Amino acid sequence: MNLRMLSTLLLAAAVVPAPAVAAEFRFDASSSELAFTGSYDGEPVPGVFRRFAGSARLDPAAPLATRFRTEIEVASLDTDYADRDEVLRAAEFFDAEMHPKAIWASNGDCRIAGPSLECPGTLTLKGRTHDVPVTITIGNDGRSVEGRSTLKRTAFDVGEGDWADPETVGDDIEVRFRLKLQ
Repeated sequence: MNLRMLSTLLLAAAVVPAPAVAAEFRFDASSSELAFTGSYDGEPVPGVFRRFAGSARLDPAAPLATRFRTEIEVASLDTDYADRDEVLRAAEFFDAEMHPKAIWASNGDCRIAGPSLECPGTLTLKGRTHDVPVTITIGNDGRSVEGRSTLKRTAFDVGEGDWADPETVGDDIEVRFRLKLQ
């Protein structure tokens, strides 16, 4: 290789930007939120999980390969009504004593859904695992994510016995999250 060809290659390498690199992030729990809304007798019942942790793998060069994993301490649920929260932590609902954590993990490539990504994943809750995709939007800063999903509580045996009737306790649960990544 002659000197001219070598200098041309070095110049090209210097001016062509390097590809973006995938980054691993953890959730910043102090500025993140994991919320849900169910219903009772047709009225919305909002709540949050106070304790959860997770990680994300984001690659600006390959956003469809985005991956998440979230661990939720189900006993940390808070609907702003202590008596209801105790019922929800009990065996008929979340059974927080026997199943203290719920885990959602992405399990495949995301796909474009308008301005967002639709990411397939599974939720393990109360010992049952089912597909629960989430729709996410990655913030312009690359360090924040917002998303949502809807799941069927009866698929996870959440609300058994007297609580199984979807006319009383709605079957659809909406989940929303805002995550700050660090």
